[in-house]
Amino acid sequence: MERHTARIIVVGFIERDGKLLVIRERPAELPHDHEPVMNQPAGHLEKNELLTDAVVREVLEETGYHVRPVELVGVHQITVTSEERTVLAFLFRCELIDETQHEIEAPEIVETLWLTQEEIMARANEHRSRSTTKRFDTYFSGARFPLELLTQLVK
Repeated sequence: MERHTARIIVVGFIERDGKLLVIRERPAELPHDHEPVMNQPAGHLEKNELLTDAVVREVLEETGYHVRPVELVGVHQITVTSEERTVLAFLFRCELIDETQHEIEAPEIVETLWLTQEEIMARANEHRSRSTTKRFDTYFSGARFPLELLTQLVK
């Protein structure tokens, strides 16, 4: 059986005053004139990086907010049959460390928005992908797990 390595991404959900922080972005794989799409702050795990450190970094790069992960929301396995690859997405609920929004480093980000669940789901046609919608569904389902569920070892 052929082995392959799964791509690992981390996803941050940050709530304030009943609204969730979302990004609007122009990912590189979309045509330059494509309308921005909605997504959660998310990105790839870097070499030798802990999952919890990765979500802190990605949220800061894409939103300008400093956060700390407080709970695991879920883990999604996405099988991309057209590309014969697997993606593992670790979903985290995070809290703002402070209310100050710093400069956004990621050039593909068009803007950040604070939206209610109803506003996010009413705009599902703007979501980056079906996986994006499914991650929102998982977050809004109320699923929450302690971070201690993850064992992160550094050797």
